[in-house]
Amino acid sequence: MMELKAQTLTFEEQEDGWLLLDDGKPRYFYQTATKSLDGKYPRANYIHPLYNTDGEVVTEDFPADHPHHRGIFWTWHQLWVGDQRAADPWICEDIIWEVKNVKTQTNPNGSASLEARVIWKGTGTVKKNILEETLIISYQRISSRAFKLAFDITLKPLLSDVRLGGSEDPKGYGGFSPRIKLSENVGFFDENGAVVPQELAVQAGPWINVTREKAEDPGVVIMGEPDRLPSYQGWILRSENSMQNMAFPGSEALLLSKKAPHLRFKNQLLVHQGMEKQEIANQYRIFRNQP
Repeated sequence: MMELKAQTLTFEEQEDGWLLLDDGKPRYFYQTATKSLDGKYPRANYIHPLYNTDGEVVTEDFPADHPHHRGIFWTWHQLWVGDQRAADPWICEDIIWEVKNVKTQTNPNGSASLEARVIWKGTGTVKKNILEETLIISYQRISSRAFKLAFDITLKPLLSDVRLGGSEDPKGYGGFSPRIKLSENVGFFDENGAVVPQELAVQAGPWINVTREKAEDPGVVIMGEPDRLPSYQGWILRSENSMQNMAFPGSEALLLSKKAPHLRFKNQLLVHQGMEKQEIANQYRIFRNQP
């Protein structure tokens, strides 16, 4: 009887970041070094490429329509220190991300984690370290056709009176923002069925399945904890030329506490080749029960 070879997970350190491989196949790349487009939109601390189980890249970086968009990212337009507009992290203006102390771990059960400390450093009117981010990215194989990628992010202000806010318009977008490659007939589905993108935020369930077209098609599920987000606005969804966003705290900037508890938010992606609604719901329940 032939013995089945156990699948292995490995992290590969590269010059500009870390690549996770599942049985030799790429799953995601975490960008640690600052990357720019001819010196514009300098950024680090995001995921790109993200691959599906067929090895296809499912994210975009420096897209022509919004070159500041980058793979799987989490940021806001407004970063204030007191009454000074310190930076616009959304468009990578007056800020850099210094990724420090990356630690990786792989486990025999098909899971892997990457932890990092990230300094949000002002380069404009406020030339100081403004925020310290603690990032944990957890990978878990679900099957040969699906995996999950969870993000646990904590932001601690390093200065007094630091505030974060979304776009200063009725859309109020900002927060966890996947820039996923979209098909011409992209479909959006929550627990109750099809969701139609609007100009402003849409109220939908705690997860959205972004598929090629139909509910059962391959795609990416975006999950979050809307009931735990401060001033949650809803979903900003776009069927072309854009990111998808669980928007918070909206256009009014949120004051971050220097004392614990700091601002913490958790999101998860399911990258799949077709997943039933019940299985997504089950995975969401597991996600919410994580400590």
